[in-house]
Amino acid sequence: MSTAKVVDVIIRKTAEKTKLTGEGNLSVSISSPSVIEIQGSAQDVVRYVRQGNDLLIYMKDGSVIRCNNYFVEDTETHNHSELVFNDNQELTHISFADAGEASGVAATELTAQAAPISSIEPFLEQGSVLSDAPWGWIAGAALGGGAIGALLAHGGDGETKTKVIDNTKEVESATPTFLLTDNAGDKQGVLSAKAVTDDNTPTFSGTGQPGATIQVKDGSGSTIASTMVAKDGTWTVTLPTQADGEQTWSVVQIDGSKTTSAGSITVTVSTADASVTLATTAGDNVINASEQSAGFTLSGTSKNLAQGTALTVALNGKTYSAEVGANGAWSVKVP
Repeated sequence: MSTAKVVDVIIRKTAEKTKLTGEGNLSVSISSPSVIEIQGSAQDVVRYVRQGNDLLIYMKDGSVIRCNNYFVEDTETHNHSELVFNDNQELTHISFADAGEASGVAATELTAQAAPISSIEPFLEQGSVLSDAPWGWIAGAALGGGAIGALLAHGGDGETKTKVIDNTKEVESATPTFLLTDNAGDKQGVLSAKAVTDDNTPTFSGTGQPGATIQVKDGSGSTIASTMVAKDGTWTVTLPTQADGEQTWSVVQIDGSKTTSAGSITVTVSTADASVTLATTAGDNVINASEQSAGFTLSGTSKNLAQGTALTVALNGKTYSAEVGANGAWSVKVP
């Protein structure tokens, strides 16, 4: 069973730190070369894999930590990201001698080389960033489990000084998405806006922030269904029975104090029996020889059929295909 993970992403140029926490699989976004400090032991890792520019860390609990753009280098310094484990006893630096170049999306298993280090100081570039400070910043220490970072320096008088900075940014929640699916009747599948459906208990599904709450609201803003986003970032919920007629539903994600809209969709629910009618053909429903040789059109209307519904017209032992239009009308040319 997977346990909660804590990962600090410390940008090498600025020492700005973002703290990520979560259970199960964890995706780490890297905007520039950073120190990826995982609060835990390197002994908890089963294997390391490179896929494109991403590093995938497979843990013994069955989860995966994906470090997006881990192998991307800075164009000026040629620095790349570094991986460090902090088990509260020591820091362990992990490097990969056989990382090689990215080969499309193919996955390549890596050989890890572990080495104990005393600090992450060699990986930071604070000297150039904070050169206007009264003394040069020379070391960076991560405080295990805390949101505050500390930088140490030595002044000209030999005195060790400490400045505490809080560079931790609020971790952004994954943006929620949704699809609406018709699971009833002859025509099933994903519904688009303005569609007609005979399913009065359609299903919403999508993606979001693991652990967040998803709510589906009706046109008045009342919550009619809710669920929780699973560890893999997916969710699904089926609506209670809805009345026939036009319905507008909206989806929101609630992650702590943050509410994010996934959008809304309007469809028409129609569970009444469908019907198809044939209009008068050739003005009198009689096809004379001239009309038959020139070809004629059969047409009509339909009720309670979604646009795009396929129709089959049988005439004199032959079949012809038609499709319901936006207003329920249909027509087919008979040669």
